[in-house]
Amino acid sequence: MTAVLVRDLALERWPSMDRYAEAIAGRLGDVIVPAEWRTLGGPRYLTRYWTYPRALRRYRGDLVHVLDHSYAHCLRAFRGVPSVVTVHDLLPLRTIAAGRLGLRSRVRNRLLQWVLDWVPRADRVIVTTQYTAREAGQFIDVDPQRIRIIPMGVDGRFFDRPAEAALAARRAQWIAALGGAEPPAALVLHVGSCHPRKNVEAAIAALGILRAHGVDAALVQIGGAFGPAHVAAIREAGVAAHVVQEREVAEDALVAAYYAADALVLPSSFEGWGLPAVEAMAAGLPVVTSGAAGLREAVGEAGLVVGGMGADPIAAALERVLTDPALRADLAAKGRARAASLTWDRCASQTRAVHDELLGR
Repeated sequence: MTAVLVRDLALERWPSMDRYAEAIAGRLGDVIVPAEWRTLGGPRYLTRYWTYPRALRRYRGDLVHVLDHSYAHCLRAFRGVPSVVTVHDLLPLRTIAAGRLGLRSRVRNRLLQWVLDWVPRADRVIVTTQYTAREAGQFIDVDPQRIRIIPMGVDGRFFDRPAEAALAARRAQWIAALGGAEPPAALVLHVGSCHPRKNVEAAIAALGILRAHGVDAALVQIGGAFGPAHVAAIREAGVAAHVVQEREVAEDALVAAYYAADALVLPSSFEGWGLPAVEAMAAGLPVVTSGAAGLREAVGEAGLVVGGMGADPIAAALERVLTDPALRADLAAKGRARAASLTWDRCASQTRAVHDELLGR
């Protein structure tokens, strides 16, 4: 059996999707990964919706697996071939529902709806959580009998504590970026983009509350770019001297960051899964999260789920974690145990079972 695995274009720069694709492709064995995912360039929408699907027509296998719902329209290049689509979340539904009136927004929303319309045509739909399974059945009319729930995994390197020198260097780098002043007693980490749904403003406001309560903490944001709303939140909270951002880091630096920090905060208003939460748990870093959408299923009982997205409950949860060593130790142990059950080997094995099922093997 040969499966054609359709990856997102490299120009998208979506780290979580790249991790998923690499983990699956590297473990399934006999697969074809069209090289165009890496080589194609040009205007993003033109390449995504026109050039890439046309280029895929020359590939043939026993089945096709589109690894991200954002590319479900690529199924049109494989008509008549057994098909699988992985739906990581249904954020496009919220984008469409926002109903912005500009021409560009209307065109984008039409394209998003067109892409989502391809998902129910797949013979099998893989989702990462029960939450997304319910949404897929309710909002895009996917036959529940075709849905298979397979959580994402975490790479083994996140379980391995780096050398103490590497962790000291990581903290020193952050302290230098904070102005080289007296190092803070606690470092709170946020990993991911600064998209509005990530609710990073709440993490910033929570930092201000923590400091007002006498908790000497700083916030390290990795993977995003602050916009006007974040700059305003920093100014309003009075924490300009206590926030540092790294837009991109290498994999080793990311692993070290989880071990060098004291807590991870994920106050998102929506997440299909929450890969940073699982990576942090693998490293034994306590997780404080809103629990929105798929986040609650990702952390299970191993994280501190505040059940809200406001700064006050997030600050209260962080204060508990940062000032209670016993709670930190308990969350660290539960987190590592939870992450150990979420391996990429398991994810790939269950994905292979879906392929075999579809082909009657």
